[in-house]
Amino acid sequence: SSVVCHNYRSSLPNHTRGSACFEILGFDILLDRKLKPWLMEVNRSPSFHTDSPLDKEVKEALIYDTLDLIDLFANDRKRCLEEEKQRARDRLLQKARSKDSSQERDIRLKYEAQFEKYEETHCGGYRRIYPRDGNEEKYQKYFNQNTSLCTQTIASRARADLARQLREQVEAKQKELER
Repeated sequence: SSVVCHNYRSSLPNHTRGSACFEILGFDILLDRKLKPWLMEVNRSPSFHTDSPLDKEVKEALIYDTLDLIDLFANDRKRCLEEEKQRARDRLLQKARSKDSSQERDIRLKYEAQFEKYEETHCGGYRRIYPRDGNEEKYQKYFNQNTSLCTQTIASRARADLARQLREQVEAKQKELER
């Protein structure tokens, strides 16, 4: 997951609105005789091959609802490229940022509200499981923790490697002195 975070930020450093990527997961669920569901596995690359009319109906609806939900027209390539060119021109001309952080926050909140409204009206067969009304704070700590774990893992791995190298050098010098 830290690799995914890094690749996303590397390839889309200025992406600040909406989602730029998604993943469809396949869940294999077994129902016992009491109809209790048991999760067997999660597939990162589910098959869209259809073996039956029901299979075809379900998978076609999934693909249609997914494409409708991601709103391809909102992420118009020409508009995105033009925004990127404008940011590059601004950097070259060293234009100062004209908006303060409170204005930027207000714009972001307005966009998020518009995006959420769009999602509510275009969810098709999807159902929102997070965030649900009023419980975002309850679960937000897990998302924040996960993000910081990615960073801490990379940083702590680098520190551990450096500490190991230094320890090996000290041990090698001690062995030389003992001889």
